[in-house]
Amino acid sequence: MVPNLTGYWKMISNDNFEEYLKALDVNIAIRKIATLLKPDKDIVHEGDHIIIKTLSTFKNYNMDFYVGQEFEEDLSGVDDRKCMTTITWEGDRLVCVQKGEIEGRGWTHWVEGDELHLELRAAGVVSKQVFKKT
Repeated sequence: MVPNLTGYWKMISNDNFEEYLKALDVNIAIRKIATLLKPDKDIVHEGDHIIIKTLSTFKNYNMDFYVGQEFEEDLSGVDDRKCMTTITWEGDRLVCVQKGEIEGRGWTHWVEGDELHLELRAAGVVSKQVFKKT
């Protein structure tokens, strides 16, 4: 059974994020700003439809998708690329594969207790973030 990710989540840790941004070829000014931020996640999860809002004082990013359906993701404001994205459940983990210019790009979300874990991947680099449900 898959977990329901609905909730408001506040970041409590962010490891190796600058290296992940370097792997995405994000410019140094944006990297420096992004590493100082502690974004929140506001998630609405209703069946196969999920909306993940990443909220910060610098920039917000909304992802609205249906599990198992490939879509074109516009990453303007992140690294200004587009990719074909597919998100599926692998057991109790929500796994995203982003096909585009950057090899091995994607992420995985899972819940442990009252914590939401996020593993970000790009070009062999892994960043791990943890959020606490409020």
